[in-house]
Amino acid sequence: MKLIWQRSDFFEREWILEILGPYIDEQILDGQHKIVLDNCILADSYLHAGPQDYFAKFRGRNAWLLHLSDETYEGGYQYYANFKGVLRNYWSGIFASPGILQFPLGHAAGLTHNLPNLEAGRRSYLWDFAGDAGKGSRPDMIRALSAIGPSFCLITDGPSPVESLGREAYQRILADSVFTPCPMGNVHLESFRLYEALECGSIPILEKRVTLDYFTRLFGPHPIPTFVSWTKAATFMARLRNDSEGLRRLQAECVNWWSAYKGKLCGRVGAFLAVTAERNDAPRVGWQYSLPGWQATELLRHHSFAAAGRRVKLQVERIVKGQKLRVTEGR
Repeated sequence: MKLIWQRSDFFEREWILEILGPYIDEQILDGQHKIVLDNCILADSYLHAGPQDYFAKFRGRNAWLLHLSDETYEGGYQYYANFKGVLRNYWSGIFASPGILQFPLGHAAGLTHNLPNLEAGRRSYLWDFAGDAGKGSRPDMIRALSAIGPSFCLITDGPSPVESLGREAYQRILADSVFTPCPMGNVHLESFRLYEALECGSIPILEKRVTLDYFTRLFGPHPIPTFVSWTKAATFMARLRNDSEGLRRLQAECVNWWSAYKGKLCGRVGAFLAVTAERNDAPRVGWQYSLPGWQATELLRHHSFAAAGRRVKLQVERIVKGQKLRVTEGR
């Protein structure tokens, strides 16, 4: 099958090729919404800003849509009906449909796969964090974890500007850390950090909300430690750091689970392509999408109370400054 890219700079590109590789015999860069083929997968983003007449040309063809980068659930889902099936990242219950396959975000491009995988007890840092620390639930995470260590913590949005780590240096920190806390990103619980930690043998620490155990919904049962608060996460990490055997078992469980999950995911993709090729009913999203305010409500479920407060403050500041609310336009 041919894979048509509408962008060359997808962060997920290498991950996509890892899980779709067995089913792709040619890659084509379009970038102008012109190429239409049979027996293809179209990789695109920001559908709501795309040319609707282009997507309509795939109707009736043996073609699938790979919908990427839809972190804020911007829409354009009416175009799903033009394809045999849809593969997409960023899970939501409205996409729980036989014609839609949801899969993990995966790691960002540039991942080094040959770093030494040290046992947890031989790693220099108990936990690591590198990035902006002022958004979402990150201030709560930094505050809760600051008392335990040793740690590597590089905050890039503090009072004094600090350069972010390069890809290789960042991965070496992951490969030398027992735990990698994975706080929510801009508006969503899922981020590249989780998968980069797994690839480097570091134990991710995940968040869940009272109304949303996101990663269980995405993965099914999994061994990754998940908490409703960073205070509870800090207690867990402090307790386990003195249990060398417990750390070894947990690290091995996470690494082995992730390796097996990727193999099964590749098989699921193949089965999905085969089954949807024989289906005549178009893929569609759930009825909840038609409810007013669905997008805001769905994203709010990813936030803790404190993170929601920071989001509201940010949006008010945007309005006061005469800026738009955060709506992706595909540019």
